[in-house]
Parts: sequence; structure tokens; C-alpha cells
Amino acid sequence: MNLCISLPDNAAEDIIYSLPADFTPEGEKMNGHFCVTKEKIIVYSQNKILNEYKISDFSEFICLRRTGTSIAQGITVGGETVCFCGFTQNLFLRFAELLKLLDYYVRTGELITETDGDEPSCPKCGLPLEGAKECIYCTSKGRTMTKLLKRIAPYKKYFAIAVACTILSEAIWVLTPYLDRLIIDKYVTPKYENWGGFIAVVITITLLLLLAGVFEFFNMKYSFKVALNLGKDLREDVFEKSQTLSMSSVSKRTAGELINRISSDAAKLEDFITANGKDAIVKILSLVIIGVLLFFMDWRLALMTVLPVPIVFIIVNKLFDTMSVRYTKVWKKQTHHSEILHDILNGIRVVKSYGSETKEIRRYSDCSEEWAKSAVRAEIMWYLTIPISEFILTIGNFFVLYFGGKMILGHEMTLGALIQFTTYVAMLYEPIRWLIQIPKNLADASVSAGKVFEILEEESELRDCENPVKLDIKGDIEFDGVYFGYKVYNPVLKDISCKIRQGEMIGIVGHSGVGKSTMINLILRLYDCTQGEIRIDGVNIKDIEQHSLRSQVGVVLQETFLFDGNVLENIAYAKPDATFEEVIKAAKIANAHDFIVKLPDGYNTRVGNKGYQLSGGERQRIAIARAILHDPKIIILDEATASLDTQTEKQIQEALGKLTKGRTTIAIAHRLSTLSSADRLIVLDKGRLAEFGTHEQLMKQKGVYYKLVMAQRQTTKMKKAVTIQTAEA
Repeated sequence: MNLCISLPDNAAEDIIYSLPADFTPEGEKMNGHFCVTKEKIIVYSQNKILNEYKISDFSEFICLRRTGTSIAQGITVGGETVCFCGFTQNLFLRFAELLKLLDYYVRTGELITETDGDEPSCPKCGLPLEGAKECIYCTSKGRTMTKLLKRIAPYKKYFAIAVACTILSEAIWVLTPYLDRLIIDKYVTPKYENWGGFIAVVITITLLLLLAGVFEFFNMKYSFKVALNLGKDLREDVFEKSQTLSMSSVSKRTAGELINRISSDAAKLEDFITANGKDAIVKILSLVIIGVLLFFMDWRLALMTVLPVPIVFIIVNKLFDTMSVRYTKVWKKQTHHSEILHDILNGIRVVKSYGSETKEIRRYSDCSEEWAKSAVRAEIMWYLTIPISEFILTIGNFFVLYFGGKMILGHEMTLGALIQFTTYVAMLYEPIRWLIQIPKNLADASVSAGKVFEILEEESELRDCENPVKLDIKGDIEFDGVYFGYKVYNPVLKDISCKIRQGEMIGIVGHSGVGKSTMINLILRLYDCTQGEIRIDGVNIKDIEQHSLRSQVGVVLQETFLFDGNVLENIAYAKPDATFEEVIKAAKIANAHDFIVKLPDGYNTRVGNKGYQLSGGERQRIAIARAILHDPKIIILDEATASLDTQTEKQIQEALGKLTKGRTTIAIAHRLSTLSSADRLIVLDKGRLAEFGTHEQLMKQKGVYYKLVMAQRQTTKMKKAVTIQTAEA
């Protein structure tokens, strides 16, 4: 989001942000600007300074929306409210963003000069980076490919064998034209009838060709070993890295995009290495050797041969950047195709429920067609150059044939020598044609390589400290002045401070969007707080090893996810080495055993994609059994009984009661009645901790919690009244 739209005339040079201001603090119309430097807020009117304020004099900044006009305000350290200016509603979002930045600045001392809403662009070409650290067009393709080739190191033995076999095979093909020359000049042209010598040469050629076939076999065998192992390593490394990325990094990418990078991009690089890896060495070597042989045989004809080559390479080089852009578009269309396919198949139940099959088929077909069209455009652009390149190369061949023929007629060259020369010319043009194709293949592969290395080289925002603590958690949790925002300057949670004692059951309540789920995400350390500290048993959560922390926290969510396996595997997911008896015990505690044994194959019954072969309550009880088997020290319940019928909710409440016994429990629920048994309640309002106490204490205060309870009771009465009226009708 651009926060420096325009500057007043003769403005100070150190202005960082500047937005148009339309009204003075008194409400009079003006043509002004609201400007921010590192130390001051300057309000201009008609290009003259109207007011000037020190940022350090303020403790908070507020953007208030009014009817017709909104205003920017600040609260001084002394508690006085200061109005800076007024502005029209079309500027509200920009002022709101800027004042959040200032609020963060006075709280932390850090002034952010680039907002997260800005789309970072390449300083060289100006194109958007689209989430990448480096521009895919300006980054050296050689450097990207060097990174890829370095990954061959574990298989350098196989790679060396493949290269050696290819060189030997090429050497045989280089020797063959000389033997052809011997046959023509000694046994064909002079009609020499030394059949023994002729047969010996033919046998030699045959044996050499068979030997070349053997070398080619071993070349392909070891080339595929290198490529397939490299592809496997890339897929595993990208998948492993995706598991270690923070939730904020993962949430920037769709599942379809990650799948595309793990499977399609890795496969493309695998193919590139198979087709081009060792060939780059061999073809260049062949080019040099054959070029030397041609100049050694006849430098004049050799010069005619290579004369068109620079022209071809200049044309191809000019097209390289264009091809990179086109293959990037192909990659985007392919990724979009994967995203849509993943979404439609994942939501197939919703699609069928609304009878939207035709609509989704059309959407998928349109997406698939766009991908195909972008690929066709990329290929057509390239293959338009091939006839031109071939024609230019053919000119060199015509020169050789013309002048070579004249030399034969003038007895300056034998027919065998000319055939040998023209064969070498054809062999010279083969690596040249291969090199002409390299920019196309490299442009395509470098897009995939860039996307793969973008994941592999991304630094996780959540990392263990140098010597993390493997803590045996007891269950005390403390929030100390915690702030958190997905944008660091726009906190969702503000100054949260509270202590949760071991064994307590704590409920978190509040309106939607106040940060209830964010609190439990911070306890799980799926995100790090941007300010303040969270401590478990007195230890900063950032000092605890992530695996140690999460292995001792159990989570039961409203939307239960089951893997596509059987019931036994889903319960044992929390403890892979659990015995069958332990799984049954956990299922019984979760009130799940009775319905499991009634399933067609009992504990071996497959639950289907996401567990949809089971009811919502059954899936929830399996999730609780999984959490019980996990034997956590801290339990987190996020709307664990929402959207269930009364009977099922009762069964799950009983299971949760057994699960939470003796453990620190944090529960979120919109139905406040489900938290009646909680020891204490955290009440959030506008991201802040508004109230903290027992149900009785909070009801007596008649604050935020009281209003929530009263509103919910009123809603319940209205629902009952509607139900009665419907029944009577």
C-alpha cells in the first residue's frame, strides 16, 4: 500500500510518509498533507506548515471513521487527545495503516519504512518479486544451475562414469569418418581389390560401433541413476523444508503450489539433468575437438563452416530473456491449474451438495486451456527461430560442398577427404544445434530451479535457539506483555498479561476475530509473539525445543482432520509405537470404542478421505482418543464441541472431562455454557485482555463477559420461540 502519495511543495527532504489531508483539526477545508519523518509529524496546509508535533510526545495513534469525513488523532504521554487532520473516506485505509505504523513506532522504537502491503519489486527490472527473494528474470541462470549441479556431488562417481562413457562413445564417432575416408580413397575410388584390407576396415568399424553402443548403454544407465536420485533428493528436501517453515510462510502459498514445487518442478529438473547434465561437458568438448580437426584438415573450408555460427548464437541469445518470461507464465498457469484441481477435489462434497459439477468442470477446463495456450505460445516463439537457425547453418554447408567440389576437380582434395570433412561438419553442427536448444531448456528449467531453491533457501521465522531446552512440562503458562500481529505493526493481540496455573481449565471467550485462536497458536509456537514473552514453567517458549514443546501439547480442533487410513492408524498417529491395548484404552476413555467395534472392520475400517466415511461426532471422538494416547501435559480445545447434536455433545463432553483431568487445559467455545466448568475465563475484547476471572466474578462485574452471556441467552430464547411457532404451525 502506497503511503507516500504526494508531497507538499518545498517539503522537508527527510519525509518518509505523506498522505493528502482535506480538513484542518477545526474542520475547515484545506489542501494539505499529513507528513511523517523519523522524529516528527508535520501537517501542511496550502504547502505551508500548519502544525508540527514530536512523535516521542505521543503514546498512541488512532484513526477514527466518521460520517463523510474521518480523522487522525494521537494521544499524548500525558493522556491528552490531539487531532492532526481530517480526510475523505477514500483515504481511510491508508491513514489507518500509517497510524498503525506510528503506534508500533512509539511502542518499539522501530519505524518500518516498507509496509507488508507493498509488492516488493526487482531493483533492476522493476517487475514484482511475487514472494521470491530474487528476481527470476535478473538472477544469473548460471548461478542457479551451479546450485543444481552442486547437488550432484553425492553421485559424482556415477556422474563421472556417465561422462567418461559419453566421451569414449563420442571419440569412436569422431574416428569413424576417418575409416570411411580410408574405404573410399583406398578401396572404392582406385578400384583396389585388396579384399582383406577392406574387410578388416569394415570389421573395425562394426566393432567400434558395437563398442559405442556398450558405452552408450552405461552412459544412460548411470545418467538415469544420477537424475533419479537427484529428483528424489529434491522432492524429499523440498517436502522436509515445507514441514519446517513457519505457518506464516506456509500460509503465503497454497497446497496446490507446494505440491507443484515438490512433484512437477523436481521432475522437470530431473529430466533436465538426464538430458543435459553431462551432455554439456561432452558436447562442448566435441565442439572443440572437431573444430580443431576441421581447421587441421583445411582451414579455408573450416572458416566457411563456422562463419554462420556466431549469427545463430546472437539470435538465440536475444530470445533468451523473452523465453524466460514466457516459461514463467507457463509455470504460473501450471501452478494455478494445480491449485484449482486441489481445491475442487478437496471440496468435492460441497460441489456435489450444491450441484455445481458443470460449473467446476467449466472452471477446470478454462484453467487447463489457459495453461495449454501459454505453453503453446512459449513453444511457438522458440520454434519460429529453428528454421531460421537451420537455414543459416545450411549456408555454411553449401559453401563447403561448393568449394570442396571445386578442390576435388582441381585435384587439391580427394573424395574421401571431402566426405570425411563434410561428416565432421555434420558432427560439428550437432553440438551447435544442441547448444542452440540449451537456452530454451535452461529458461524452462531455471524457472523450476528458482522456485525449488526459493523454498530450500528460505529461512524459517521459527527456529530453535542455539541450545534449546528439552523441558519436561508441568503446565504453568504465563503471558507477559504479549503483542502479536500478522503484520508486525498491526497487532491482533495487544499487551496480553496473565498467568495460567498447572492443572487449571481456562476458557477463552470473546467476539469473533478478537484473537482467541491466535493465543493458542502462540502457545503451540506456530507463530512467535512480536513483543513480550510467553513462559511455560518459567522458561521462555523461544528457548524450548519445538519438538519437545509440541510433543507435550495435545490439540482437539473443531474441524477434525483424519488421514486416509484405518481407525487404528489415525488414533496411533500420536504415538506410532503404541500397542493395540493402549489404542483400545484411549478409545474407551474417549467414548469411541463402542462405535468403532460396530464398524464393518472394527479398528481396521478405513475412514476415507479426511474421515468423511464417519460422522462428525465419530471423527471428533477419534481425535480425542488420539489426544489421550498422546498423553499431553497441556490440552488445547478449539471449539471441540461446536456444531454437534446434544447427545453427541454430551458423549464428547464426558470424553473431554476424562482427557483434561489433571492437565492444564485451554478451551475456546462460542457457546459459553460449555465453559461453565472452567476454573477461570479469559475475556478478550478488541485484541486486549478485558477481564480474567471465574464465571461468578465476571457476571458480577457486568462487563464484556456479562454482555456476551446476556446476548447469547437472548438468542437462545429467540431460537426456542421460533421452534415453538414452527411446531404449532
